[in-house]
Amino acid sequence: MTIEVSCPEARRTKNRRKHKAKVYQSASWKKAKAEYVKGKVCEWCGSPTGLLPHHPWKNTPDDAYEDLYLSECVVVCGKCHFMFERRHKIICPVCKENYMPVDPSIDRCWSCHLKEHPEKAEKIRQHRDRQERVRKCAKEAAAAKRKALKAQHPCKQHRVGGKCGLSAIGSRCTFAPTKAAKQCGDYVAKGGLKNG
Repeated sequence: MTIEVSCPEARRTKNRRKHKAKVYQSASWKKAKAEYVKGKVCEWCGSPTGLLPHHPWKNTPDDAYEDLYLSECVVVCGKCHFMFERRHKIICPVCKENYMPVDPSIDRCWSCHLKEHPEKAEKIRQHRDRQERVRKCAKEAAAAKRKALKAQHPCKQHRVGGKCGLSAIGSRCTFAPTKAAKQCGDYVAKGGLKNG
């Protein structure tokens, strides 16, 4: 005998989702939805495809949908609906292309904001250029350091396959590149010049 224990809230959520799934898969809901969106376009971005009714408020009671009450719904496309429900973003009212956060204090997307304030865009561009120069210099310095430390010192005691004959493990010289010049008598620099 197996006993399943779950909290009442989880059971209520599961039952609610199962009931709503039945409603959304019913023929009456699909018919009402098709009639409601027929001949319309998305009210947010103007797209004519993938339309579905959406209630503009978050606290919509469940029975509003279950009773096919569509009078207060707006028609939106699938992308706008996904961005609103899952990403908490809405289409920019200015350009109708980019999405912006759902925030009463924000009236346009970042791209439109930069177009309206070109001095900010120029400041950002200069900052990015500075950052890119710093990154490039850091990469060049790291590459130069690696190149300096990458002095190869294969011993002349080579076996078949180019392995070092003086190595205890038979694969490489026992001296590190930074110590080989001082300690290894068979040290050879990367350019092929003998330094030992």
